[in-house]
Amino acid sequence: MLRPGGVSEIQEAKNRGCRRHMEDAAGNRSDQKTERRNGRIMRRNRRKRRIIRLGVLAVLVLAVLVVLLLFRVRKVNVYGSERHSAGEISSGLMHNMLTKNTLYLQWEYRNGEVPDTLPFLSALKVTMKSPFEIDVEVTEKELAGYVDKGSYAYFDEDGIVQAITGEVYDGLPVVTGADIGEPVLYQKLPTASSAQLRTILSVTQLLRYQGLSAQEIRFGENGEITVYVNRVEAMLGQDEYLEEKIANLRAILERTGNEAGTLHMESFTGKNEAATFRPSDEPVTEPETGDGADVGAGAQTDPNAGAADSGNLAGLGASNTDSGAAGGDGADTGDPAGTSQSDAGQRTSNTIPMVFNSSGTLVYNVHIENGVVVDSYGNPVPGCSVDANGNVVDAYMNVLDPQTGELVQ
Repeated sequence: MLRPGGVSEIQEAKNRGCRRHMEDAAGNRSDQKTERRNGRIMRRNRRKRRIIRLGVLAVLVLAVLVVLLLFRVRKVNVYGSERHSAGEISSGLMHNMLTKNTLYLQWEYRNGEVPDTLPFLSALKVTMKSPFEIDVEVTEKELAGYVDKGSYAYFDEDGIVQAITGEVYDGLPVVTGADIGEPVLYQKLPTASSAQLRTILSVTQLLRYQGLSAQEIRFGENGEITVYVNRVEAMLGQDEYLEEKIANLRAILERTGNEAGTLHMESFTGKNEAATFRPSDEPVTEPETGDGADVGAGAQTDPNAGAADSGNLAGLGASNTDSGAAGGDGADTGDPAGTSQSDAGQRTSNTIPMVFNSSGTLVYNVHIENGVVVDSYGNPVPGCSVDANGNVVDAYMNVLDPQTGELVQ
């Protein structure tokens, strides 16, 4: 059938099909162009990202090289070390490749932790002075004493051997008489028992706490302890009441001054008065008997005088009447000294912690009563008197203020 214009329906259908095919082909070509364009853009973006990543990596590598090559430890300044060399400390600090970098070294020890390679230090601080130089402030572990095993083995407050050397360090006591094996550096002191090591460390720490510099700590066959301080041989006895003994040892040494002698504290407990000092040139004598008080070596008048309590001053004995009469006689004769003592006896006197009597024995908690130096029971203390200024003078000529209990300079 022909349509107007001379075109058949079949031909028209073919024309429509051709047009659709041409349109589809054109669309396909457009899509292909778009895909190719998008592909080029994606490839371009990937190349850019790759270049950026490579650039960042190169910068990082360059930065690492700068850090590794520029921040390199070439000089170490060590401060605070007395027994160990700067080289020994430097080697312990820089024990691997990383620690040879100044930045890493400062970061590694930022909290002051001591590495295992420096067991003789208790603290350290690392500061970068420049990319090539660091300052190291160290604190060495304090030594408590030493033993002589051919060489001198020094140990710290934990009993760890910190040094084995032929050099003698001043101000440290040598421990003798104890059963000690061959010391090993940075190991526990090899004593026969852990109890003996505890005793050694207790004595050294108590001496240091009291500010006493002993020359020797000697152990006897039965475990008795003797401490040599200056010119005094202090016999402490067994390992008991050590804290009380050494605390009182300091006060006793302050009273004896530079006098040489032997101090017996074997029976001292802090609750009795069994502490006797015998000068080195004084012969051993029989115990003397004072007015109402047995005074001798290792024996005292007041078994409860360890407590400095004003309540212990009650219950004065009849000997006070005689003492008061003696003071009155001094006033009647017109002796100025006697008058001063009488006046001093009338004023309130505080308790003086300790004095030496004529036998060289310590008497605790004394005071002035009616011009006479008496103990806490009111018994006169032999060898002690009151001077013209109202101060107490004991048998070793120590002058003490009765109000404060302190030595008069």
